[in-house]
Amino acid sequence: MRWWVLRDGRQVEVTARRFENAWEITLDGSPQRVELLSIHPGLSALCFPDGRNYGVASQRLARDRWRVSLAQRTFEVHLHDPLERVVAPAAAAHAGPHEVRAPIPGRVVSVAVAEGDEVQAGQALLVLEAMKMENQLCAEGAGKVERVLVAPGATVEGGQVLVVVQ
Repeated sequence: MRWWVLRDGRQVEVTARRFENAWEITLDGSPQRVELLSIHPGLSALCFPDGRNYGVASQRLARDRWRVSLAQRTFEVHLHDPLERVVAPAAAAHAGPHEVRAPIPGRVVSVAVAEGDEVQAGQALLVLEAMKMENQLCAEGAGKVERVLVAPGATVEGGQVLVVVQ
């Protein structure tokens, strides 16, 4: 399997090949053999040959989007088919609202934007507390905040729309 991944605004080439109980994962040409052991849906153990082990929590946000927590760091990953690389610049220019949704149930700690604010890609929109961790949710692209649907202190469900950016 081969993809390119947009992670924290950076594009990374990823290939994955399965070998019995292990995977060979190549990130930007650097191969790494790992075992990924499923513990519970959305929770796995990532084991390296040198003895390093990490808990990995993942939540599918959309067909090609995941929120992943690894080694006390949470990030959002967008998987793209290699053929999409050609059309990605045109897709990025597509006008239309972008809904920022709660990745998991939680409580809104703070909201950093208001309706009408101009935002840039990666700019913090709000902070959501979930499972005793604060998660900063950021704009995927530049735009104008069309609607803010939550306020600090609000309890939200996973998948709930929080902010709409045009």
